[in-house]
Amino acid sequence: MSRYWKPAFCSLDPQVDRDHRTLFRLLDRVATLRRESDLEDLNALLDRLLDHTFEHFAREERAMRRLNYPQCFHHSQEHLAMRKALIESLRRVVKGSLALPAFIRHLRESFTYHFETDDMTFVTWLTNHRGQAVEPSSRPSAGQ
Repeated sequence: MSRYWKPAFCSLDPQVDRDHRTLFRLLDRVATLRRESDLEDLNALLDRLLDHTFEHFAREERAMRRLNYPQCFHHSQEHLAMRKALIESLRRVVKGSLALPAFIRHLRESFTYHFETDDMTFVTWLTNHRGQAVEPSSRPSAGQ
């Protein structure tokens, strides 16, 4: 499991690649904030991470639908599960039942696993279907 962005992770979509690189940077920054005295900085950073993550998921799902990716529904369900798990983990941190370092480790592992499995499955599909994935708006209508 990689901690760092690698050129092999390129998705063929510049916006998705920017999103993923930003996510790696945010996760690296979160990993440096482990002390209770870092809590204010951590809260602001977690807000950015949540916003970025949820916006990225939405952009990625729109692209998958636009390209008629056959696993789009499954991928969207994975995003939903990750959102729910992230929010539940944050609740546990606030309650004190999950230590901050454990939360950060779990967060990094979850995102990295998703990226290296589901996201790379999409990249592989996209690479193999380059030129075949037709956007719905560019398809001829039934009367043409």
